[in-house]
Amino acid sequence: MTTLAFALAYLGMLMLCLAMTRHHRVLFNTAPTPNRQNWLRVLAMGPLLGSFLLDSKSLGISIGLVVCFGQLMFAGLVVSLTLAWRERWVMPLGGLFSVVGVLAAISG
Repeated sequence: MTTLAFALAYLGMLMLCLAMTRHHRVLFNTAPTPNRQNWLRVLAMGPLLGSFLLDSKSLGISIGLVVCFGQLMFAGLVVSLTLAWRERWVMPLGGLFSVVGVLAAISG
């Protein structure tokens, strides 16, 4: 479950980065509209909350909270370093993390 929680944390951080004009322009060659920025910020809360819920369910609330914050920090680091180093890898990496997370959750 923690692998899926990390995938959700990555997707949430990626959405928050895409809500920023600079990163959105690098990936999509257009600036986001203010409406799209707001929607990306609001929709990012879903995966971030899901990450917290999965960690707290599988590890307990006290340890789950600590692991969740660690995963959020690491996901933010991975997103930011990938955007700085190989910006075109950010979206496929999100898909890869999602598939690996779902497969790990299914396998137990």
